[in-house]
Amino acid sequence: MTDHRMQWNDATLIDQIIGGSKTATVRPLEWSEGLDAHNTALHCGATYTVYDRNLVPRCRVRITAIELATWGAIPEALWRRDPAASGAVSLDAFRADHWDYFGQPTDDFEFLALYFDPVTD
Repeated sequence: MTDHRMQWNDATLIDQIIGGSKTATVRPLEWSEGLDAHNTALHCGATYTVYDRNLVPRCRVRITAIELATWGAIPEALWRRDPAASGAVSLDAFRADHWDYFGQPTDDFEFLALYFDPVTD
């Protein structure tokens, strides 16, 4: 059995997952095959343990869909399910929250949209 993992550096985002308001996230395309031991390859249907910046496991999620998206055409489902760290839910809040994360992307910039459900044991 493979141990799938994701790490968030911002505990606020993990708290949003635990609270049920965050059910989507984004990742750069180059992370699809995995980044490191705590950001493993992405697979639809797989269950991931979510770690905080201190590598403490905080919760688990199951990826239900992976979608290729572009900065110029961000899907409404994505920005509605991936609130800003402030909790704001809008296209503008999504763009502001991810602008630096993606290095000030152009409209044709491609990234992965991940949709997930929380997993309770």
